[in-house]
Amino acid sequence: MRKLNILVGLLSVLLGGAIMYLSRDMSMFDQYGVPGERFWPYGLAWLFIGLGVLQWLEVVVQHAKTAGVSVDLTSLPVRRAYVLAIVMVLYGVLLNYTGFIVASMLLSPVVMWMMGERRAWFLALISVVIVATIYVSFTLIFNSPLPVSEFLE
Repeated sequence: MRKLNILVGLLSVLLGGAIMYLSRDMSMFDQYGVPGERFWPYGLAWLFIGLGVLQWLEVVVQHAKTAGVSVDLTSLPVRRAYVLAIVMVLYGVLLNYTGFIVASMLLSPVVMWMMGERRAWFLALISVVIVATIYVSFTLIFNSPLPVSEFLE
């Protein structure tokens, strides 16, 4: 597990570096100070690099604490993580075909249900609030469009 965590950290740092390299010719801001096409990829690149470094730090810190402890990869929390990974892949596919609003309205309650929330009214309400907040933030405040349905383009 330790080797995989080191590898994940390395891949995260490499992905961040690749994003920075590929977006090097884009503008960070336009002449009016509005974030350009490089703004979000650049921020995400630093996030990937930071998360990779944190992954390496976690390996160093946890190695001393968990020496000799085995991990059960078939336990319920690990199986839930596997299912969540599959759900996120399906979300990515759904995002392409249905757009941000529909895909996110389906993703939010599924993730909350997996985390143990069972009140249907709460799942619906929080899903609407989360999607509306993200939509307003990105489209109105940041002036950055969210993914639309492939069928609506």
